[in-house]
Amino acid sequence: MGADQSTYEAPLVPQQIPICAVEPRFCLPRPVQLRIREKMWTFSGDDFSISDPSDGTVYFKCAGRAFSIRDKKTLLDNMGQPVLNMKEALMSFTDKFTVYAGSSSDRMICKFHTEFTFLKAKISAQFGDVLNGQARYVVLKGDWASKTAVFYLGEPKQGGVPIGKVYRPLTGRAFFGADEYIIEIAPGVDISLLVIMCIALDEHKRDK
Repeated sequence: MGADQSTYEAPLVPQQIPICAVEPRFCLPRPVQLRIREKMWTFSGDDFSISDPSDGTVYFKCAGRAFSIRDKKTLLDNMGQPVLNMKEALMSFTDKFTVYAGSSSDRMICKFHTEFTFLKAKISAQFGDVLNGQARYVVLKGDWASKTAVFYLGEPKQGGVPIGKVYRPLTGRAFFGADEYIIEIAPGVDISLLVIMCIALDEHKRDK
């Protein structure tokens, strides 16, 4: 289920028709690179910060409930407003996470279907595009050994194209379950969706 090196090194494919799971403002017309940094042992409610690695511009923060970190995480924009929230189903081994718009459970965006082995990881999500209603299918495939993962639009084995990638920076001390990692996103792809998929992967790996 992992992304091989040739796939990881393939260029990301810009999306002329935006892929929008949450809000159009998160489908930027340029490539985006973000640092997702985990805050360990924090009681402030901010578990992850998501910023531009070159200038520190904050894009998102991710907040979890104190003393119930696994139950719910809320992705906030740079003004502190809820963008989406993710709830973990502790008794499910496949549909592990459910993602909702805003801070409530009124509008479900998608469920994350998870498949994990000792060395490989896969998270997939199917959702209706908020711009045109088209059914979208996004897959995140990771390889613990190479410490890389690739996002695809569509199933990779059926011609899915790479739209994002994630890796540990040279200064990072770990990957998926520790300090920080870098995510690169193609133009026209909803950055909020890819960020929360990364956090879901981090959460599930730590559970394992």
